[in-house]
Amino acid sequence: MLNKKLLFVAVIIVLSTGCHSVANTVKTDRLRNFPAEISVGDIVHVATGEKIAFSQLSDSFDGARIIYVGEVHTNMESHELELQVLKEFYKRSNGNLAVGMEMFKRPHQEILDKWTNGEISEKDLLYLTDWDYEWGYDYNHYKEIMDFIRDNKIPAIALNITKEFGKTIRKKGIEDLSEEEKETLPEIDTTDVYHRKYLERILKSHGHGGADMSGLFEKFYQVQCTWEDVMADSITRYLSSPQAKGKKLLVFVGGGHIIYHFGIPKRVYRNNHLPYLTIETYEKRTLNPDNDHPLFAGDIPLQPADYVKVVQLPEPKKTKVVLGVIIRNLPEDVTEKKKNEEKRKEQKYKVVMDSVREDSPAGTAGLQAGDIILSMDDETINRVFDVIYHVRQKKAGDTCRIEILRGQEKMTVDVTFFESKK
Repeated sequence: MLNKKLLFVAVIIVLSTGCHSVANTVKTDRLRNFPAEISVGDIVHVATGEKIAFSQLSDSFDGARIIYVGEVHTNMESHELELQVLKEFYKRSNGNLAVGMEMFKRPHQEILDKWTNGEISEKDLLYLTDWDYEWGYDYNHYKEIMDFIRDNKIPAIALNITKEFGKTIRKKGIEDLSEEEKETLPEIDTTDVYHRKYLERILKSHGHGGADMSGLFEKFYQVQCTWEDVMADSITRYLSSPQAKGKKLLVFVGGGHIIYHFGIPKRVYRNNHLPYLTIETYEKRTLNPDNDHPLFAGDIPLQPADYVKVVQLPEPKKTKVVLGVIIRNLPEDVTEKKKNEEKRKEQKYKVVMDSVREDSPAGTAGLQAGDIILSMDDETINRVFDVIYHVRQKKAGDTCRIEILRGQEKMTVDVTFFESKK
């Protein structure tokens, strides 16, 4: 009897040791399979660790109904990859392609449709979708993508909820939303263990931790899951619609929404079981050997993506030119209140300078607080956005002819732009 007990204990020890070894092997092998040396421009097939050419990557497009490209929002090379995939996937699908975009919010779908049909200008697209507030990243990174979409009349699908709705969820939590708000959402899944582990890492990497971590994380996690389920719902709805018949879908989202497949791809796949592939952008950097590899978390035994494209870390952002003024909209009829958002967007304003920095291009040119901007380079100015958009087209050394109203007098001032350290 004693021998049998000892044998039983020995078996348990061996099995326990074996499980431990398997766990370590999973972690080690995943890293071992990825090339030890990578260079900017490399494309890696993660499952095999093979470096491949873009032409070989594009051969895999034919078997996919959906391709997800995970971008680094601030990295231009990441967006160049998106454009390259867009052009190739468009060609291989014989033009039967749509593009899903995290950058645009679902209430703005009609505006995107107008863009695709060539009915609105780039300036109107950015204004009507409230790009600066809703997304906030440099539109120049997306310009060639959006131009290709418009030039080829490719349907663009707005995927996400608005920023304000996200703030509401962060404040209230999903359970305390109004019934009307809940009806706009699909079922939100917060049960994926590895997804939770990944997002805990993300929050801690941003310096959040300590005793308040639990409550802060739950709010953060609910918003993240809402984003991903809403975007998955937008993708699923489109692909099941009559408009999507015969079409393939290319999806541009932040890399964190597709890494390890458990963000958007998993949620879409369980709804429609359509074949897909994921392409992650990885910024090459010097790694600390004591830390997990950014693509291979030790406690997440999953492959980060089907393919990884290695890009360069961007150089520090160059200083942009500024006008050097604080401006605001001054409604032409201040007694008329605009209750409807669409009417508010259409309302014309005068743009007044509240203050002018002396050492700025505007100050150097002699502009003053109280001046009303009427036009810039002969383009009528109706709102603050018009000024912002116009200045963004300028670089150091460019000039701008600004017509102003000072008191009762109209005058024209030439402003020369230069880089500012402030």
